[in-house]
Amino acid sequence: MDDINTTRDKDRLEIYNTIILAIATLAITWCSYQSTLWNGIQTFRLSESNKYGRLAQQKVIQSGQSKAMEEGMIIAFVNAAFDKDTSKVNFILRGVRPDMAKILTDWLQSHPFENASVPQHPMVMPGYEELMKSRLKESEDLSEKGGEAYREAQRANQNGDNYSLLDVMFGMVMFLGAITTKLARIQLRFTLTAISSIICIGCLVLILFYMPIAHKG
Repeated sequence: MDDINTTRDKDRLEIYNTIILAIATLAITWCSYQSTLWNGIQTFRLSESNKYGRLAQQKVIQSGQSKAMEEGMIIAFVNAAFDKDTSKVNFILRGVRPDMAKILTDWLQSHPFENASVPQHPMVMPGYEELMKSRLKESEDLSEKGGEAYREAQRANQNGDNYSLLDVMFGMVMFLGAITTKLARIQLRFTLTAISSIICIGCLVLILFYMPIAHKG
C-alpha cells in the first residue's frame, strides 16, 4: 500500500513540476522579450533627450548671436534718430524683422530725446524684453522635452531591469524543479515543489498586475 501511495505521490509531483516548468519557461521567454523592448525604448528616449538638448543649446547660441547683431543695429538706429537722419532711420526699419521694426518704431514715437521717463534705448523697451523671453522660452521648452525624454529613458531602464530580475526568479523556479526530480525523499520534494510554486505564482502576479508592458513599434 505504501508503495502505491509513494508512486501516486511521485506521479503528482511530476505533473506539478511539469506544469511549473512549462509556466516558468514561457514566463522567461516573455520577460526576456519585454526586457529587450524596454532596453530599445531606453535607447530611443536617450537619443531624443540628446537631440532636444542640442536643439536647446542651438537656440541659446542663436539668441545670443541675434542679440549681438541687434545691439549693433540698435546703436546705428539710435545714432540716426539722434541725428534726425530720416532716410537712415527708414532704411534700418526696412531691413529688420517686423517685430524688431515695431519695437524701434514704438521707441522712436515715444520721443525719447525729449521725455526723460522713456527708456533711453530700444533694448530696454518692454517689447524687446518680451522678445528675448520668447526666445529663451523656446530653449526652455526644448530643455523640458529633453528632460522628459531622459526620465522616460530612466523608467524604461528600470522596467528592463525588473524584467531581467523576473528572468532570474523564474530561472530559480526551473532550478528547483530540476533538482526536485533528483531527490529521493518525497517530503523534501514536496517542500521544494511548494517553494517553487510560491515563487512562480508571486512572479506571475507581478507580471500580470504590476509590470508595464512594452509594445513593439
